[in-house]
Amino acid sequence: MKPMLFLLLLITAQSLQAGKLLIISSYHPDYAWDISYNEGLLSQLKGAHEISRFYLDTKRLPRERFDQQAADALAFYRKTRPDWVLLSDDNAIDYLAHPIADAGTPVVFLGMNESPRNHDMVGHRNITGVLERPLLKRNIQEMSRMMGGLDKVLVLFDSSDVSLASIDDEFRTQTSLRIGQTLVTISLIGQYPLWQQIVQSAKGQGFQAIFIGLYHTLTDAQGKHVNESEVLHWSSQHSPLPLFCFWEFAVGKGKTAGGLVLNGREQGVMAADLLNAIMAGARPESISPRAAQRGKYIFSRSELARWKLTPPAQWADKVEWQE
Repeated sequence: MKPMLFLLLLITAQSLQAGKLLIISSYHPDYAWDISYNEGLLSQLKGAHEISRFYLDTKRLPRERFDQQAADALAFYRKTRPDWVLLSDDNAIDYLAHPIADAGTPVVFLGMNESPRNHDMVGHRNITGVLERPLLKRNIQEMSRMMGGLDKVLVLFDSSDVSLASIDDEFRTQTSLRIGQTLVTISLIGQYPLWQQIVQSAKGQGFQAIFIGLYHTLTDAQGKHVNESEVLHWSSQHSPLPLFCFWEFAVGKGKTAGGLVLNGREQGVMAADLLNAIMAGARPESISPRAAQRGKYIFSRSELARWKLTPPAQWADKVEWQE
């Protein structure tokens, strides 16, 4: 951490400039990731600020609505005239970071899966933030270790742009690759009936475990969005194989067994630290975007028991339990 940033983060709440903060989320208020990062953000944000929010709802709305949602968000930004803007996740960042930052408002982002260099954000005078880097390969290696070795696993994501960005950092354009001894097959799926078919047939295809990534934009045969909770609970109930995941929101009874996962709270805490520094006078261009990628071993007791799995003894002081 740069010395100047360290000093700024030590500044007391009383010395921070009070003002208006606008939070624009890619998703919706009851989405588990949003709830988690908001908890982290509010726990760490200093000072008394007026906070307003806008939700793009891009997990549930069709892609053809995204442009209008972004236009509505910009209209809301102009109406509220915030002093700072927090953009949560890739769709909000892609659509709104440059229009807002170029208008002169400091922007902090979180949950960015793409490289900021691809969008001319590194060194931008009004943009910095927190990168999201799912621990895909390492998670698969660690779960293979817990299961005594895995020869073949299946990784499932929906077919959203966010899913493509999430896997690009580690898997690039590969749909099949080897991680240690494990052959990994990656499937990006748009329709729920196909997702169901693939889950149910996984064991017959020789897979030994399923890793669930993002599953929030699946549609049924009529093109209607399928609730993410329904997808997750159905997958847990009907999978013939242990289910693992990459994000904390998918861990729990009737969900997945867990894994080495990311959580939104850490993203929110890091974003709050950046906002605190900027509110105290730092320029965004002086703070390089940084990754929150440590991950945590988080497991469901009931789901591990269901599959008769036990974390290695070496993880004992690292594991966090759900239920």
